[in-house]
Amino acid sequence: MFLKKVVVFVTLFIVAANSYRNELVLQDEKQVGSVIKTAPPSKQSVGDLPENYDLRGTGLLTTNLNQHIPVYCGSCWAHAALSSIADRIKIANKGQNSDIIPSVQALINCGTAGSCNGGDSNAVNKWVYENGIPDVTCQQYEAKNKECSAINTCMNCDYNSDVGCYAVENYPVIKVTEFGTVYGDENIMAEIYARGPVSTYINANCIEDYDGGINMYDSCNTHTNNHAIQLNGWGSENGTDYWIGRNSWGSYWGENGMFRIVRGGAYKPNRAFWAVPEVPESMLK
Repeated sequence: MFLKKVVVFVTLFIVAANSYRNELVLQDEKQVGSVIKTAPPSKQSVGDLPENYDLRGTGLLTTNLNQHIPVYCGSCWAHAALSSIADRIKIANKGQNSDIIPSVQALINCGTAGSCNGGDSNAVNKWVYENGIPDVTCQQYEAKNKECSAINTCMNCDYNSDVGCYAVENYPVIKVTEFGTVYGDENIMAEIYARGPVSTYINANCIEDYDGGINMYDSCNTHTNNHAIQLNGWGSENGTDYWIGRNSWGSYWGENGMFRIVRGGAYKPNRAFWAVPEVPESMLK
């Protein structure tokens, strides 16, 4: 009897642990839908793609973030989607302006794409399309679920005042004009090359201990996704093709917050999610 209880406890613990690690709460793709106003890039429309496309040393990627501080929060779905929007804005303005970082916390507070208990990157793009989103200077990341209110959308605090902290009524809003899904490695590459980074899914168990090099994605269940990441480039080294991705676990993880993972091998993203940010003409130089 004792042995049976131990087996049951261990089984429940494993199930609970796996459930806890799953940061994806996916919505019906048909319900999320898409808004496509211009023909998306494809392998056919872009033509020959370079063997290596690496934005890491160009100054066209925004800062790394860490979803797990000040406390653990399963918000990878938000970080992956919003970092892709942020990077696309920076690419569009050729890195000539300060970073514009959409507020993950505002999305957690008031969005419908997820929470610290998991969410859907595709649904992030839809929500931003429908509502717009303030930048991080309106709402700093707290890594926790909060109620939606004016002060939890954009706020400020006064020094030595009875007012204390209060809601800001007028603030810039980041918008996207289109969003959708792209399928297949070559079309994902074409989308990245033509318009910028995308978000997609992966099994975090296979990259948790990654500290550099090309991850062959061969130490986990490759059919189970539980984590969202950004893809922003690709390359080839000693005959091994790879993707370049951005994680949301801080700059001390991986290759300065980035990672390389085998392309055309065990890791198959299959589909990725994109959004086209609205960039004011004043930012385009």
